[in-house]
Amino acid sequence: MAADGATVSAERILEKAWDENVDPFTNSIRVTLSTLRKKLGQPGIIETVSGVGYRIAAPVE
Repeated sequence: MAADGATVSAERILEKAWDENVDPFTNSIRVTLSTLRKKLGQPGIIETVSGVGYRIAAPVE
């Protein structure tokens, strides 16, 4: 949310949300975001930017 619409890499999310002992090759980010997307429902507000990371979608007006 603090990124204000900017794309955030999976590595940056790992740095901020997990401790320094986390395996950088873990799929924890994908699993966590998948669970969060299911809980938030439609319309999906978390976007995956292929090869870059994730971002919060702009609100639909």
